[in-house]
Order: sequence, then structure tokens, then C-alpha cells
Amino acid sequence: MRRRTVLAAAAAALVAGLTGCGIPDETEVRDIGAGPAPGFATGGTAGQGPPRRESAPTKELFVANFLAAVAGDPKKAKPSERIRPYVIERAAEQVKDQDINVVRPRGEPTFTELSNGTWKVTLKVDQVGVLNSEGSIGPATLSTTDYTFEIGGAEGKSGWFVTKPPPDVLLSTDALSAYYIPRTIYFWSADRTTLVPDNRYMPSEVDEGQQPTEIVRWLTSGPSAWIGQVISRLNDESKGNQNVPYPSDRLEVGLNAEAAEQPAPGANVDMLDQLGKQLMWSLRPYLRRDLQLRVDGQSPRTFTPDDAFYAANAAHRSASPPGKAAVASQRFALYQGKIHRLKGSAGDGAEPLPQLLLEQGVNQGLDSAALAQETAEEGVHTAAALVTRHGPQLQLRVGDGSRPFTTSKPYAEMGRPILLKAPMNGGLVVINKRLYQFTLDGGEPEPVPVPELDGKITYVGAAPDGRRAAVVAGGKVYVVGLQRGKKIEAMPPRLVPTRVRDATALDWSDETQLIVAGMVDAKPVLWHASLDGAIETEHTPDVGGTVKHLVAYPADPVTGDRARQLMYERNGAAYDLAGDDELVEAGEVVGAPGEFDPTRVTAPFFLMD
Repeated sequence: MRRRTVLAAAAAALVAGLTGCGIPDETEVRDIGAGPAPGFATGGTAGQGPPRRESAPTKELFVANFLAAVAGDPKKAKPSERIRPYVIERAAEQVKDQDINVVRPRGEPTFTELSNGTWKVTLKVDQVGVLNSEGSIGPATLSTTDYTFEIGGAEGKSGWFVTKPPPDVLLSTDALSAYYIPRTIYFWSADRTTLVPDNRYMPSEVDEGQQPTEIVRWLTSGPSAWIGQVISRLNDESKGNQNVPYPSDRLEVGLNAEAAEQPAPGANVDMLDQLGKQLMWSLRPYLRRDLQLRVDGQSPRTFTPDDAFYAANAAHRSASPPGKAAVASQRFALYQGKIHRLKGSAGDGAEPLPQLLLEQGVNQGLDSAALAQETAEEGVHTAAALVTRHGPQLQLRVGDGSRPFTTSKPYAEMGRPILLKAPMNGGLVVINKRLYQFTLDGGEPEPVPVPELDGKITYVGAAPDGRRAAVVAGGKVYVVGLQRGKKIEAMPPRLVPTRVRDATALDWSDETQLIVAGMVDAKPVLWHASLDGAIETEHTPDVGGTVKHLVAYPADPVTGDRARQLMYERNGAAYDLAGDDELVEAGEVVGAPGEFDPTRVTAPFFLMD
């Protein structure tokens, strides 16, 4: 990964506990877990803005600081007001208020000496997106990849100045990492059955005591555009009517009456209950004990992090108690076309296979597989989606133990199937480079048209909430909102502007981040990327070959890091990153018959719970 600038390296050292929930020792509450997922920069100290112009002793650091100049609370200063102190007085009028364009520099800038101590700066970038006042990064509106501007001194003044500014307002991804804090806010799905996350960036300049109030403002302003059609937003007239006192053991949130209006005519939703859960999840990094919600015209209601709170987010697994180490996931792989447990599973893989796989003729001739389970009032519901090979053709078999497996017609190409959660009633699969849906009720898979990508899709992964998917299409990565009903409808895709080229596989490493297999700097890598592409981290710098199959067990938003819950297949062998020896060998495949051949281990996968 490209070496970070001095700016980002210095600022990263200033992280000061904002990712935790700050529970006092004397407060007896359930541990609600950490804030942003591990592995991503979490911004500087609350109240900290970007460096001043005169703080840079070298031209290299000055340019890095200039690309951070616009970082900060948009309510305190406009972009032009933040940039002009960096610009020489005679050129200040060239600086206008424009969109803040987040850019990822391609390597370090180059400097060409001109005359009279002036230098031309050449900066090559990838356009990532536009940062708005609600902390959301929308798609890039510019295609510029090369910027030049000039820097030099000013008579009678110390330090560097921009003498000829670039035409656009730029914020580097390094500066975003250094001077913004990743935050996740939540909106109810369109059917109001589960919460859907929306990643945002809080300026570190915002005082910690004001951050909860700012998050309430984000919620009432609505979701990011790309998920707007798959969630249920608050009434457009919704707004907070007080600041949220913080720090405090109790978060007190006040909203106007419009915020609690029913989402649709004739709806009968307990809006206060859903608002309380939505607010608690969105304010979870600040939640110490409980939250009191006051809506105009209604009695106050107090919410605590109880079982109903955790159940509102499908990404949280009830089997993993908050504040305690997560139980080992259930790992499987195919060996000679049959599903076997791996010893990296809970209980060293000693449990029998799920009962529905033991039916006659089910567990054989497999090319790939997916297993998922969901807890309901009547017990644990387990489902399977299996791709079977018959000569050169592939068929999809689905079942859940309550009815016989159903089998599709044959297809020439079929990828790894995935089961969608919340509810678990079907899933997605790539067939002949198009996205298809299937149901547990049987019947043929049906196309799910994805605008502009049909005929290019080669891989799909689903978010834990079942309302978003990520796909590889034409070697690029996209995220897609999903409207769930009798049929699944895909919303227009959004490109994830990652550094990865020629992507081959992906999955969700947590509810707001992806892990992608592809090429970076001509090496095959595994790469973490936020859904907007703004924040990236290197997972494996050289994986040693082309990854054609990749699965992750997403990090729980409460219990935190699952960085090694990842398996993949490359060059005819399977790998499990949880083990000391990542190559899956004979001792790892439970019940493998006969003389073991590691090249026959394929398509590893997790049981998704």
C-alpha cells in the first residue's frame, strides 16, 4: 500500500478513545462494544482541526496539509474560508465555494522548480467522491486525474503559500482518515423489519459533546442517496428540538412530532419504539446506560440496550454476548464434491453436518455451497443452497429441511450462491454473468436486472442485513441496494472506487466494509475497502495467485474484530486464515476419506447465522 504522508501518520497517533463506548467503572450495564471496526483509521482527537498553514517546514508537508485544509465542521466555516489562509493574497479571489472532492493521490506529488522560489506541484489522483455536510460521500462528479498548482513564498511572511490554486476543492483520503471519525448511522429497512447501516464521517473538529447532536441531525436529514430507496426514512419535516447533553449516563434526545409520524398511510408501527432503537444504534459509541426519547406531544420513553435492541440489527449475532469473545464460526469446505466440516469450527468440527444435508443424494457432486440459519420462535431454521455439477453444466438445489430439495434446470455458468437474511427466504446467485434470485419455495431462479451491469457480473456477496449486495462486474466493484418483496429489485449500482484492479471475488468483512481480491500494483492482494471507497487498508499484500472464491464471516458490530474470519480458494487449493498454517490440509478436513489430496479441497464457506 502507498506510504501514507507525514500528515496522516502523525494524526493517526492522536486517536484518543473515541471508538469505545466510555462506560464508567461504577455503571452496571451491558457492554455495548466498540465503535468503528478495527483496521481503519478513526480520525484525530475530538475538537482537533487540520494544521495551520505556517506549521509545515517543508514543501512536501505543506502540500499534504493543503490537501487537508478543508477538513472540519461545515457549520464553522465554508470551504473557501478554510482554504484562503493557505493561498497568497493576490490569488485569494480564485478560491470559490465548491463541492469537497475526496481524492486518492497516486503516489507522492512531484515538484518542479520554476523561478523566484516558486514550485509547480503535479498531483495524480483518483476521484473518490463528494463529501457533503451530513458526512456522507456521494459518487464522484469529476473525472480529473491530474492537477497542477504552484506554491512559493510571500514577501514579509514566513512559510509556504499556494500562489496558483487548483480549480477544484480537494480533500485527500489521507486527510479524511486523519481528521474525520468514521461513524455508522442506521435507518429502518423499507419493510421496517431490520436496521440498515449508512457510513458517515464526523469531522474531528466537532467537539465530542456536540457529536451526538450532529448524528441526530444526520438522521433527520435522511439517508445517503444510494440506499434511499431500500430504507424507510423519517418524515421530511423531522428535526431535533434540543441539543443532546453529553457526556452523560443518559442520552436525552428530543424530536418534533413529525419525526414520529407513521411511515405510510394506514401503517400501524410503534414509531417511538423504532425511533428509540434506531437512535441507540446510531448513537452507540456515546451510549453509557440508556437513552430517553422525548417527542413533542407524547410521553417520554426510556430505552436500554436489551435483547430487543440487539435484535433490531440483523448484523448482530445473539449467540455472541456483548462484551465477550465471539464463539468460533462454523467452517466448511468441499472435498471431492462433498461438504465437510473444518477443524477451525466450534468444537473442532466434531458436530455432525446439519440434518438437511444428510438426506439421500444431497451431499454429493457439489461445485459450491451456502448454509445459513436464523432463529425464530419455533427454533433454529437452517437453509442450504447447493450448486451441483453434471458434466459441463451446473444446477442449483435449495432446501430448508421442511420440504424436499428443489433443483433448477442446467446452466453453463453458475457462481457461488448466497442466502439472504432478515428474512431468510431465498438468495442470490450469478448465472451466465447475470444476477438471479431464488427462493426456498423452489421454482426456477429469476433474473434480477442490475442497470448497466447485466452480462458483466462474475461474483456476488450480501450484506448481513439482506438489503445490500456487492458485485464484481467487469473486474470492478459495485454496491447495490436491494428492495425485498416477493421479488428482489436491484437499485442502480454504485461504483466502489478502490485501488484494486481486475477484481475476482469479494465479500462483506463487516456491515459497512468489503474485502476484495484482485490486483494492486501488479500483485494479487486481499484488500479492505469502505463502501464509498474512501478508506482502504491492505489485508494481504501478495496472496500468491488469483483468488476465484472468497468468503468472510462479517465482524459483529458489537463484539468487534473478526479480521481472520476469512477463507478463499486460489490455484486449486483452499485457505483458512484462522489457522496457523493457512493452507487447508488433511488434518483440517473432518472425515476426509482415503488418501488426502489438498488440491481436491475447494469452495470453503461459513454457516451464516
